[in-house]
Amino acid sequence: MRISNPLLPSVSEGVQVDELALDTEALTITARTTAARAACPQCGRWSARVHSSYWRTLKDLPWQDRSVMWRVKVRRFRCSHCPGRIFAEPVPGLARARAQRSDRLAEAQTDIGMALGGEAGARLSRRLAMPVSGDTVLRLIRRCKSARCSSPRVVGIDDWAWR
Repeated sequence: MRISNPLLPSVSEGVQVDELALDTEALTITARTTAARAACPQCGRWSARVHSSYWRTLKDLPWQDRSVMWRVKVRRFRCSHCPGRIFAEPVPGLARARAQRSDRLAEAQTDIGMALGGEAGARLSRRLAMPVSGDTVLRLIRRCKSARCSSPRVVGIDDWAWR
């Protein structure tokens, strides 16, 4: 079953949804990339020489209390300029290279972690159908380069702390 992108607003250009599978706990979206060529990350030149393909699994924001998982067929290209260089095409608008969760899910889990911390953020995330461990929440917080947290100007000690 092919689904055009206007029906699913979270599907970016360059990704074609082929199938939706819904069960009691999860929604699985099977998709593939549609770009005819990809740019080599080392030299920047475009290549259309497909070497192979593989399935990439990504977690995304929940839908109606169900976790959402993307299964995206991604192609590997061979660069015609760099000798022996094989690279995978990016998944546009969904996730960064080597990521296991979508950018939107990572941002939501980071925001929860910034507000609650590691274990408390993990418990809330599980309740919101975005399961994550406390250690991963802390890792997402450390990765965040937010301007919201500024360095303190003055550091003081309470009277009871040094007695």
